[in-house]
Amino acid sequence: MRPGICAKNMPKWALLVLFALFMQPLALAQTGGPDVSREVEGGHSILLEQYTATWCESCATVDPWITDFVDAHSTRVVRVALHPDDHDPFGSPLTTHRIALKQADDQLQLPTFWFDGQGQLQGTVSQSLLENELRSAEISRSDWIRMRVGWDTWNNQGNDDIHQLTIDFDQSLSGNATVTVFRIQTMQMTSEIANNGIDVHHDVATQMISFDASGNVTDSFDGGFGWSIPEQNGSNLGWHSEIRLETSGDADGFVTIIEEFGEVRGVTAIYSEEIPRNTENYSKLAWFWPVLALVIFSTLISRDT
Repeated sequence: MRPGICAKNMPKWALLVLFALFMQPLALAQTGGPDVSREVEGGHSILLEQYTATWCESCATVDPWITDFVDAHSTRVVRVALHPDDHDPFGSPLTTHRIALKQADDQLQLPTFWFDGQGQLQGTVSQSLLENELRSAEISRSDWIRMRVGWDTWNNQGNDDIHQLTIDFDQSLSGNATVTVFRIQTMQMTSEIANNGIDVHHDVATQMISFDASGNVTDSFDGGFGWSIPEQNGSNLGWHSEIRLETSGDADGFVTIIEEFGEVRGVTAIYSEEIPRNTENYSKLAWFWPVLALVIFSTLISRDT
């Protein structure tokens, strides 16, 4: 019987050649690949939109514990902070757009809160009131649409990082559906103008884009970086179709919302490693498999000696 091929029957140079051949496709696969990849699957979270401002004195008593509230309920609620498009340095026209969709009064009291677009709580609310509204929103959500979100980042030395999002769904969406994506950032106050004493503002919506059920862009607020939309896979959003987006710059996370007939049907957030909220996130580091391969081949060579 012919002896089988095994590591102990092979000279070291042959093992090294095999190792090089094994590593070559891995190296080629990593060329041009993202530096960090993240994935999350979900959709059941409740959307908390907060209308707030850097100049709002009442907001200064609420905002410090809102972040803790969201962190404590990170598997249940996703926050998007909407700043008015006025002298607030973090304001954006996307805030005016979101408020108009709710048919809310332009003279809203600050702060104002919506859970899944409903409720409209105003003023210096208590944590217990938000707890009750969150629970009520969960009861009202009769069903939800599962989605998967991938976020790849390419780090550019001396230039803005490049981000690519991939979003796909577990079921076909109705013809009335809208998919909205927010970029959220942690913003640092650098001026005493319009400053209520809060220097760091979390979950600020700085960019937004919306698609209809056919994948056509219906609204876009580019922020400082803009969106790039590669060719989409699938004419209608649903099984085996996806939305792909590219943008650049700093980003702490992205929030994806599915709305049908004016109701929120799915919410998923994906965060950077600096915001340890979503335990479903995981990063795929480029060096893991090459290091594992090196350990395996080193073990085989040591056994041969």
